[in-house]
Amino acid sequence: MTTSFTKRFFQALALAFSLSLGGAALAADPLVWQINLPASSLTFNTTKAGAAGVGGVTETMRFKAFKGGVDAQGRIQLDIDLTSIDSGIDIRNERLQTMFWNVAAHPSVNFSAQIKPEDVQKINASKESLALWVEGQLTMAGQTKPVKVYLQITPMPGKLMVSTRQAIIINANDFGLNAGVEALRAIMGLNFLSSSAPVVFALELTKPAM
Repeated sequence: MTTSFTKRFFQALALAFSLSLGGAALAADPLVWQINLPASSLTFNTTKAGAAGVGGVTETMRFKAFKGGVDAQGRIQLDIDLTSIDSGIDIRNERLQTMFWNVAAHPSVNFSAQIKPEDVQKINASKESLALWVEGQLTMAGQTKPVKVYLQITPMPGKLMVSTRQAIIINANDFGLNAGVEALRAIMGLNFLSSSAPVVFALELTKPAM
């Protein structure tokens, strides 16, 4: 990666990362790096058990619609459309939207964060993939909570790969959604349904078309 490419990127990365799961994003400036949705993924896992003493089953679900990127101030956005949830079962998608997230009132989620100046300098000095902790704010169901994300940032010719090195553990109770978890557990006749979910993503960012 050339020095000029690195500088352009980290002028575009003083950094905020916005998993827009419902609230306002950090910035409204034009994006200089933009998520390429077909080459990106965002998933989470849930665990359930049908009866006491029976081993739990873990399932992976994904979002099909999200957008965002990095603006000229170095802030990143990622907006996730909760109505795009794909659990592999239509009725479960509908229940998650209505009984858990209440998408009529809160159709999306938002995460925003800012990279520390000293970390920007580290990335500017590196031509290789870099691991980085980023502290941000996650807004879901009208509640905003602090979240730390461990990112892997990999520069490539003409694009940038940003992914989680560790899963982000999101607890429904932190966002007042525990009643939704219980409602889902009851309607599915489960003995157990996890109230926390590990979230991972792999995002490809490219230059927006002029």
